[in-house]
Amino acid sequence: MARTKKTKAPEFDRDAWEYLTYAPGHECSACHRPIGDLEPALRGAIDRTSGAPAPVYRHDKCPARAVAA
Repeated sequence: MARTKKTKAPEFDRDAWEYLTYAPGHECSACHRPIGDLEPALRGAIDRTSGAPAPVYRHDKCPARAVAA
């Protein structure tokens, strides 16, 4: 009987993001809503198999992001 290990999706914490910035017109990677003009956003990057890492943005206080107690 083979045992399979369940893998958990990576959780993004505030320290894993590069910096806080403004990214108007980009889409939040958590809730998929547009980021407003003066709305703070966290910037990160995801690795791609072909080419340089792609930047991703997330609302600083995204309602879709789970809050750890």
